[in-house]
Amino acid sequence: MRKPLVFVLRSLTAGMLLTMSTSAFAKDLGGRFGVGFNSSLGQGSALSARYAVPTGDSPVNVVIEGIGGFTSIDGASTEITAGGRLLVSTVVEDNMNLYVGGGAGYVFGPEGETVRLQPLAAIDFFFFGLDNLGFTTAFGLNIDVGGDYGGVGTTSTAQAGVTYWF
Repeated sequence: MRKPLVFVLRSLTAGMLLTMSTSAFAKDLGGRFGVGFNSSLGQGSALSARYAVPTGDSPVNVVIEGIGGFTSIDGASTEITAGGRLLVSTVVEDNMNLYVGGGAGYVFGPEGETVRLQPLAAIDFFFFGLDNLGFTTAFGLNIDVGGDYGGVGTTSTAQAGVTYWF
């Protein structure tokens, strides 16, 4: 009988903390450089370097991102990924940016090698108090050209990442 009461008290406490937190502002990243990792172009995690191009309109963020990485199992390389993405903010909320954009890259894996094009939508969000640490989730389509892949397929893995902005 105590478990429902504990759940209700925790829920009320969490709700009060969320409503009483300090106000937040749209995240302007213009002119900042970020490094981190994500799983955007390939199946595994890759290192990423981002630069937010300064724009005259502060709520608009244009982000250029370079991505590179590899996956290794038992000392043998199973996938190599290299490429880049261009992201443009469409919705800017408190501590969150919604982007649309595209990416292109080279993927070499067990199934062969391919050039990957990727239209996508991405969300970057920042927790209160962690103003420089951005968490990313994205979704899109993989359009693979050449190699053994060929064709169009939806992204089969969740795209996620973390970026620290300087």
